[in-house]
Amino acid sequence: MTEVNFPGARRSDMYVETEERPEPVAVATKALEEPADPFVEPEAAQAADPVQAPRKDADEEDIEPIGAAKSGLNGLLNQLFGGLLTLAPSAKELHARELEASRGRFEALIRQSSWTRAVGLLVANKKGTAGKTPLSILLGGVLAAIRGGSVAIVETSDDKGQLAYRAEGDPQLGMGELVANVSNVRTQSQLRGYTVTQTSFASVIGSTPQWRPPLTRQNVLDVASIVDEHFTIRVMDTGNQYSSGPFGAAVDVADVLVIPTMLAQDAVSEALELLEFLEHQGPEAARLARTAIVVMMSDGRPEFKPSRLKKQFMDKGIAEDHIYAVPYDAHVAERGALTLGKLAPATRQALTAIAAGVVAQTNQNVFAKDQNR
Repeated sequence: MTEVNFPGARRSDMYVETEERPEPVAVATKALEEPADPFVEPEAAQAADPVQAPRKDADEEDIEPIGAAKSGLNGLLNQLFGGLLTLAPSAKELHARELEASRGRFEALIRQSSWTRAVGLLVANKKGTAGKTPLSILLGGVLAAIRGGSVAIVETSDDKGQLAYRAEGDPQLGMGELVANVSNVRTQSQLRGYTVTQTSFASVIGSTPQWRPPLTRQNVLDVASIVDEHFTIRVMDTGNQYSSGPFGAAVDVADVLVIPTMLAQDAVSEALELLEFLEHQGPEAARLARTAIVVMMSDGRPEFKPSRLKKQFMDKGIAEDHIYAVPYDAHVAERGALTLGKLAPATRQALTAIAAGVVAQTNQNVFAKDQNR
């Protein structure tokens, strides 16, 4: 497999494990089949840091000591006795250290990856309420927060969607107005007049409360073109009609496909149908399908067993290390405006791992796509 930018980074390091699943909301009282597995990812395998030299075997050099406990009861006792005691860290503290180390690797990959052009992320699933809009905002927000901005989250649905509603702020101008005036937009300052900047520093181009005409294929291509002149990453929140012109345009300007799905058979079935559809739309669309990132989300409703739904994606050809999980989060389930700072730590950790996985796949797909050109 060709590695771009960071040859040492391995996809197996894109996972995050959470200790336990957050308490479900009141409606999640019974699973549809059998009780769902805890919403966790497999333990991250040891992987080389993207920027470090290859590691030596344990018999070639001394293994780095774990160090004394710094938190919990053992940490408190170590502090009270002024170094006379060197109690080892608890399992909980070791787990926290592992999470911190993995987060550092994820953020380094996200921050240090670079491309010679803007890149496009396609967030799609034919099923409504599959999590497309929340994931678009949260994924774009994590990328912007770590990279310092230059991420645009764009509504590309045929009719007005919920992107502006789930984002922070109230847009004075939006997608409809931008489409009408796109030929006059030439500078970043002009383009930003149609965006709402989030606390994550991502810029959202949604729709105002007023009705807007349905988008056309050319509308999406025009907006993508001007956005790419002024932003590094374009996240596209799509609609539900695969055969429409806007969706086809979004596919044409995408480098990586991200498929959100709830833990329900109808959402998974629609996602699998999307993969099959793309396989018949030409080599670049087929590449999106083969390298898709799947994000299984939980909104507190009754759920199918995650492992069974995961197997359906793997049977369709999706690599196991391309399937991620996001735990239930009350802030997301509120279905209001989303703010990164209000997410539970486990949710933020999972999204950071997903963002790193998306960036790693972007590195590979952009290289392969541009080489073909």
